[in-house]
Amino acid sequence: MRVIESSLFSPYGTALLTDEKLSRYAFSLCGGPCAGLFRIEDGEMLKTLANCCIRSGYPYKVLGGMTNILVSDDGFDGVVLLNRKGKIEHQTAEDGTVLLTADSGAGMAALVRYCAEHEISGMEWAAGLPGTVGGAVYGNAGAFGMEVSQLFRSAAVLDEAGNILKMNADDMQFVYRSSALKRNDNAFVLLDVTLSLQKGRKDLILSKGEEYRAIRREKQPVDEHSLGSVFKNPEGESAGKLIQAAGLKGFSIGKASVSMKHANFITTTEGVTGADYHRLIVHVQNTVYERFGILLEPEIELFGFGIK
Repeated sequence: MRVIESSLFSPYGTALLTDEKLSRYAFSLCGGPCAGLFRIEDGEMLKTLANCCIRSGYPYKVLGGMTNILVSDDGFDGVVLLNRKGKIEHQTAEDGTVLLTADSGAGMAALVRYCAEHEISGMEWAAGLPGTVGGAVYGNAGAFGMEVSQLFRSAAVLDEAGNILKMNADDMQFVYRSSALKRNDNAFVLLDVTLSLQKGRKDLILSKGEEYRAIRREKQPVDEHSLGSVFKNPEGESAGKLIQAAGLKGFSIGKASVSMKHANFITTTEGVTGADYHRLIVHVQNTVYERFGILLEPEIELFGFGIK
């Protein structure tokens, strides 16, 4: 691993952690070390440190909740900006639309709570969804017929030259479980996001959110370590049903297993390696392709495996 010079990250140099294992922070329990890591406290810290990386020439990666990314055992020979905190605020437009702005590091759970407390409707579908607002936009997260793209108004981003730009929905080029940010990794750092929501009744917002949480608890292994849906649903098909039909429920490699509760989830236990997890992904892809002629495309991000 390269040596990271903390003096280049003023005024946050003392917050630098070196040789940190990313498995400590990942929902998958996988991930080798990184050369340097900063725990981001707010949007200003994220902007400053990303600019420091750009100026110094250090490779860097912004990570959020690490709920949808598999990191290799080799880790990352660069700086990780672990973006897990941020503020949330809102204002009501003249037409009654609620414009909610959240730092990219704000947690999805915090966002759902904020909406309920302020009687803002539109995010109930995300109740029980892990990760951060930035990660949800990056991967165009969705569930129960909703996607982030349907609510997205604008975002502030940092480009590769360190300039702050505003991106609208057209700029973001959302498609199923992807965006321009995901397809052009590190071309932009997402700073904050504005969503278009509406006023609602607190009791209805809470009850709808609890309904979605209950569905997740019933159908998904929410009490185990996983990265959510591993594969995208092919056109007109269900990845989970294909994997189940291929007889792969419960199949394991090392400490990584296809969930018995939902076949499109891979669960892990302590001691799992990124290599085990990745081998299981490839095995599932190969088996489903041999049985049904359909190549499943990962929905999770594969970082450090030489592929996306």
